[in-house]
Amino acid sequence: MTRLLTWHDEWSLNIELLDQDHRDLIEQLGDICLRFCPEASHGRSGDANALLDALTRLGESMREHFQREEAFMRSFDYECIGEHQCEHALLMAEFTTLLREWRVEGLTVFDEICQGFIRDWLLAHILGADRHFAETYFNLFGGDVSNRLDLMRLYQSSYRASRR
Repeated sequence: MTRLLTWHDEWSLNIELLDQDHRDLIEQLGDICLRFCPEASHGRSGDANALLDALTRLGESMREHFQREEAFMRSFDYECIGEHQCEHALLMAEFTTLLREWRVEGLTVFDEICQGFIRDWLLAHILGADRHFAETYFNLFGGDVSNRLDLMRLYQSSYRASRR
């Protein structure tokens, strides 16, 4: 039986721009779990690559999120950004390798083992490295809302500039 991943408030970094990305990624993964779980596979027909295409889109969403996260880190000169970027690169390499293996296997059903791997892969980053940089951010800016708003504006402009 599919264990649907849903957002839990205790996972929040309390940085709305990034939390929204995380909620969107969790929702996208939940949708894949529902659409391609073993229980749904009997009524599904058509494109044999649909699951892998959906997972590829999830990977692209994750890559875009990592770019936004790194722009945010640059906006406040996060001292561990290099380590965090390396983790992002490693995560994407792992994901790409897994997709390649699943493509070779002809994966068409997203069973509990596959679901668990991707769920754990995503949550480990959110609850580990992301939580660390969020703590650093709040140690620097604390409850000073005006500084945080200025930083959000700086982040938004640096992110837009990096996308050009």
